[in-house]
Amino acid sequence: MLSDDRRREIAAFLRIRRMRLQPEDVGLPRGMRRRTPGLRREEVAALANVSTEWYTWLEQARDVRPSPDTIRRICAALRLEPAECQHLLALCGYGTETVQNGAPDETVIRPQLQLLLNRLAYCPAWFLGERWDILGWNRAATVVHGDLAAMKGIERNGLHQIFLNPRMREMLVDWERHARDAVAKLRMVHSRYIGDPWFNELIDLLKARSPEFAAWWDEHNVRLPGSGVKVYIHPEAGGLTFHYATLEVKSELGKPLQMVTYMPAPETDTEEKIQALLSTSVPSPAVSAA
Repeated sequence: MLSDDRRREIAAFLRIRRMRLQPEDVGLPRGMRRRTPGLRREEVAALANVSTEWYTWLEQARDVRPSPDTIRRICAALRLEPAECQHLLALCGYGTETVQNGAPDETVIRPQLQLLLNRLAYCPAWFLGERWDILGWNRAATVVHGDLAAMKGIERNGLHQIFLNPRMREMLVDWERHARDAVAKLRMVHSRYIGDPWFNELIDLLKARSPEFAAWWDEHNVRLPGSGVKVYIHPEAGGLTFHYATLEVKSELGKPLQMVTYMPAPETDTEEKIQALLSTSVPSPAVSAA
């Protein structure tokens, strides 16, 4: 049986995805004037080969649980992207293990993994837990995040850094695009932690203190970890351009970790600037944030 919180998440996700589609997007005639945006529930139900009453119950967070095959038909009807379909399956309890009561992530980064970070001398790199807590980092990471060792508790968190650290907001070029991307990636992970107090501690804090986060969280966008380019305007070094990549690894206890690596763009002087910044006194890296 799905929890009330999980059913509400499913209902909200489906309503938002239905409302973004127009009849012509799915090969249907527009017909008479519509009072509300998007497809009608009966249209989605017909496209997914389910009854209108049953689909209505699903959007009303009633006590129904679709099968994986039914979910995939709904995904096709709503023209969902692969990440969105994966997210909906996870919300319904399929394809990934759900967590009932998470706890503060006290994962200790294995010495071999910390050595890997340290060997990336001029590439800022760090390990994220599932809630985006920063659990281990190298010296170069302080160029981007500042003195991580001095941060306490939830302050040492990737989303907290993006939304509540003025230094990060000032440095990161095209902040809104990257901030939206981060929210979508956290949403993807959140499907495992619906209703979990530990995970909700971060979400509630960000919603209370950041109007942007609150608005973008309610859009229910999701995205898988990936790669791209980020540009920072460092207060001392000026422009820094990185190609970033995210790799998934396991902690010693088998917990999922993301290794985020920022590689200085080869066509720039970013690496030389990092070398210069690291030649001054910087905080030592931490093997574990616990």
